[in-house]
Amino acid sequence: MKNKPMTRGTDEAFLQLMTLSGSSILKLLGVPPKKAERYQFRAVNLKEKLFEPDLEGIPMLVSQDEPVFIEFQGYSDPFIRYRLVAEVFQGCAQQKYDGEVIAGIIYTKSEYKTAALPLKAFGEVSERMLNSFKEIVLTDYTEQELLAADPKLIVLAPFTLSTKTKKTTLFKKGQAWKNQIAQFFPNQQQREILDILGLFVLNRFRECSYKEVMAMLNFDLMDTLAGRQVYDMGHDKGLQKGLLNAEQEMIIEALKERFGAVSAKVSDQIHALDQQEELKELFRQALRCPDLNSFRKML
Repeated sequence: MKNKPMTRGTDEAFLQLMTLSGSSILKLLGVPPKKAERYQFRAVNLKEKLFEPDLEGIPMLVSQDEPVFIEFQGYSDPFIRYRLVAEVFQGCAQQKYDGEVIAGIIYTKSEYKTAALPLKAFGEVSERMLNSFKEIVLTDYTEQELLAADPKLIVLAPFTLSTKTKKTTLFKKGQAWKNQIAQFFPNQQQREILDILGLFVLNRFRECSYKEVMAMLNFDLMDTLAGRQVYDMGHDKGLQKGLLNAEQEMIIEALKERFGAVSAKVSDQIHALDQQEELKELFRQALRCPDLNSFRKML
């Protein structure tokens, strides 16, 4: 099995987004809205694994129109375009389809597109099949441009911000994104979409801890498998002490955001705690307590 760079859950998150709202992604790639709404997500299982031994299926968006193949590229891979073409050929062979297709790559950074080698030696067959080969870079978009394509693309908004964005600004943005998700997605999808948004924030802002994202979205990524994996990465790198400090600080930040100034006494009491389970529960209380006095009594 090949080793892939650490992407902090973005591959899985993007597949989940395609499942929930693949039509939104198609609109971003320039597919007309009415046509985009006719597509549904499906993973095509491979009978013969010719190109990648660890590949179990090819993600596709299918309808009565031509099939769509999309790659979400969150790291540098010189052969990403070749890999996409290989997936197109495999998928079409499995489906016994010989018509035109739509194929697209969505890069999270411009340097990932720059690193991709140009396609060569696929000839007339690839030109006929890849009649609508599309590539976009998320950092080229503003949040307003994403929303103009489809309001549900708010989940990709973290990639429109600079990685140098101040955490206070990011915190406010995250809360606004959460409100927009509640507006644009049905209730039964909102939890999954918040999970996806949280993982995209972690991918874009490498200095953010999962606790900070949890405070930002008022959503516990520890309730999801992907979120627990991100949290465990910190432990694997020996960042226990740093995580404790981040947890303490995020409790204080949550209190400040909700109630304003936090006294030195309360801050000192929080910093005196060094048990993760205690801090985790204290953070939940910081988000849920009705007022600062109630938090002080509990503390």
